[in-house]
Amino acid sequence: MKVLDPKVHGVLDYLLAIAFLIAPSVFGFVEVAATVSYVIGVIYLLTSIVTKYPLGLVKLLPFPVHGVLEGIMAAAWIVFPWIFGFADDAAARNFFIIAGVGLLVVVALTDYKGVHVEHSHNTHARV
Repeated sequence: MKVLDPKVHGVLDYLLAIAFLIAPSVFGFVEVAATVSYVIGVIYLLTSIVTKYPLGLVKLLPFPVHGVLEGIMAAAWIVFPWIFGFADDAAARNFFIIAGVGLLVVVALTDYKGVHVEHSHNTHARV
């Protein structure tokens, strides 16, 4: 059941990027977790900016490709606390796991083809 349209998805993307950028200060992550979180926040923000969806600013990355990248990123975030050695920082570990699981849910609920339908409809309207 694909209940999230591209615009709602975009709002969630920007909110998640901001969450990664502010979480280290809010939750007091250890240095390595903070660094990884800042890097993810910036990459996620840039990915959102270049995606071809209603809230994308540059519109280079096809929305379905964005979805594949999100699935990969979400799965990675869940294991990052052990890969980068900050699993003992409960706040950081839990944030990364929750963000990863949350994004997997968003990926599962998003209509990644919605942009194409919308675009086709607009093209016909202009013809």
